[in-house]
Amino acid sequence: MKKQLTIVLLIALTLPLTAQIVPSASVDPKVDGIFSNQEYPVVEQLRGMTMGYALSGDGQTLHFALQAPTKGWVSIGLGSNRMQGAHIVIGFDALTSQTISEETGRGHSHSPSRDKIVKQQAIKESGNTTTLEFSVPASLYAGGSELRMILAYGTRDDLRSKHSTYASHTIPFTK
Repeated sequence: MKKQLTIVLLIALTLPLTAQIVPSASVDPKVDGIFSNQEYPVVEQLRGMTMGYALSGDGQTLHFALQAPTKGWVSIGLGSNRMQGAHIVIGFDALTSQTISEETGRGHSHSPSRDKIVKQQAIKESGNTTTLEFSVPASLYAGGSELRMILAYGTRDDLRSKHSTYASHTIPFTK
């Protein structure tokens, strides 16, 4: 009984924290590879890339979008301002097929992750722009005071070529 009460208490304490992560969207973003105006309550420009993020209306899901001026791959890494230790979502649209992979940053490289946290995902290339959208459980990042991230893109349709542009970013959680 005491163990069950402790678990219930921990869950109850975690849920209010998810609402403090980032602003909620009035309507949850549609994860379709299209970065629409007003879809994300927070939009930031970072080194030629446009990133958006939102907390779902129910406070359970974080949505991310990254639009980059490339016909190659784009990525967002969560949990670190460097590749090392980041949970990286990377993908490309080769027009005949789309590829999205969850990777773990190791040093200055990455490899497929055993942990699969992405709930929804989409990637789309249009003209000279590629857009990656995905969602993850908010509870994974609710325990801290910020979410560290890396963003990058490359010029090729693969998961291993070096980035041509990258940026680090930190989302401070609101209280």
